[in-house]
Amino acid sequence: MNRWRIDALRSLLRRHAPLLLVSSLVMSIAFVFFSSLRPAVLSEQRWQAVRARGAWRVGIDPGVYPFSFYGPQGWEGFDADLMHALSQRLGLQVQTVPVGYDGFYDAIIAGHADLAMSALVADPARTADFRYSRPYVDAGLRMVSLAARPLREVGDLRGRCVVVALGSEADRAARRLERRIPRLERRTTSDEARAIAQVRAGECDAAIVSGRRALSEGCPLLHEHKLNSDLSCFILQSQEHVVAFSRQDARMAEVFDVVLAEAIADGTLERIRQQWFTRR
Repeated sequence: MNRWRIDALRSLLRRHAPLLLVSSLVMSIAFVFFSSLRPAVLSEQRWQAVRARGAWRVGIDPGVYPFSFYGPQGWEGFDADLMHALSQRLGLQVQTVPVGYDGFYDAIIAGHADLAMSALVADPARTADFRYSRPYVDAGLRMVSLAARPLREVGDLRGRCVVVALGSEADRAARRLERRIPRLERRTTSDEARAIAQVRAGECDAAIVSGRRALSEGCPLLHEHKLNSDLSCFILQSQEHVVAFSRQDARMAEVFDVVLAEAIADGTLERIRQQWFTRR
């Protein structure tokens, strides 16, 4: 009897094997499909929770002037104005969570902050757990020259003069270039303002200055666009500022990038730059 049952079962399996195989395949595909949907669903739920709250919690470091600091109006600076402008487009309030630069990621993991923003530079080692917005400003070193005689790349310094503030980060960069570029003459002065003045006076071909100084001279926030001034700039050492989100918050990061792109396109970001980086 037992052998008869075993033979019957084998016969049944042989007859229905294709159907069982198809069913198994369908179930596997469905599992993979719905598993892939789970992160997107969770991301959307987390974003809708922020919208329902009516505010997102922003981890900040209030000690990075002029990007992020506390003033008479509370959180102020370039980053603060940008964040408020973008939040207004989304109908959200900004709740600041002062944690300091070293505490950004812990605050997001612990759920104390939805995002972090204060002159933050992306960390490639953290991309498994966090995602970053598109950059909104590059605060790296710039090389500045006269627009009438622009130097567009490092190689253009061959046989030229470059002036820097003595002992600055730009000075260290110029020393490295001096070892690489034939006949490069490195000059030093007491500060960046005098370095720029020497370029304008035609006493030196270019100056290497901080991103902050370059922005105050009218250099663009991100790229080597043509300036409406007497100077030309290009980024020598990139230091892009971004906003950090949890890896789970793809939807929130996507929405942020959309409104940031709008602010760049309609001139909002440039107006904020002019407010905080205008030479006085």
